[in-house]
Amino acid sequence: MSLDGKAPASIQTVLFDLDGTLVDNFQAIHRAYSDVAQMLGLPRMTYQDVMNAVGGSIAVTIRRLIGEAQAEDAVRLYHEHFPSVMYEGLRTYDGVVELLGELKKRGLKLAVYTNKDADASRKILDYLKLTDWFDGIFGTNDVPWRKPDPHFTHYVLGKLNATADRTIMVGDSPFDVATARNGKLAAVYCVTTGSHNATQLAEHSPDGIFPGFAELGECVFGIK
Repeated sequence: MSLDGKAPASIQTVLFDLDGTLVDNFQAIHRAYSDVAQMLGLPRMTYQDVMNAVGGSIAVTIRRLIGEAQAEDAVRLYHEHFPSVMYEGLRTYDGVVELLGELKKRGLKLAVYTNKDADASRKILDYLKLTDWFDGIFGTNDVPWRKPDPHFTHYVLGKLNATADRTIMVGDSPFDVATARNGKLAAVYCVTTGSHNATQLAEHSPDGIFPGFAELGECVFGIK
């Protein structure tokens, strides 16, 4: 199942989600949540349990996984523990660097826009040598909002000196679609490399769904 469509010709800015879109950090994320559960005397979590729960924020994911009673302690433990495992299995998805390079050649502004902790996001991008491609890196903890709050989107656009009608979003989840729609962005495109498959994403009506960056680059930006 797929949807496709070219980006509007007037686009000047592209916002990218991080986990599941640009990078695969799920091995470390699973390890961190599972370790935290064990620290709290709970059973370890399966990879699929964590994949089904991620999105929104660490606090939201924790509550989905373990409930409210130990959520505060779990969030604290996660923040303490994640830095020690965050590079485990970390990789950039195929086609990402090639697409970023082509878009920069075209003079587009590029930014990372994620619900991941901003400091961890910057460290991961530095580790993968991706930082220099971006005009901004925006994550939680630096600001009081999280996606899909339009206040967060307006803040990001302001920092980039960008306008919503000339900005598109690329992500892997319904949160990214809601972010684009709430922020009145020109379009939103999804890849199925992350936490949701094409059928699940289609329920939220993005402007395009692609198996990876090569297909997105060709269909949305005309990159052969």
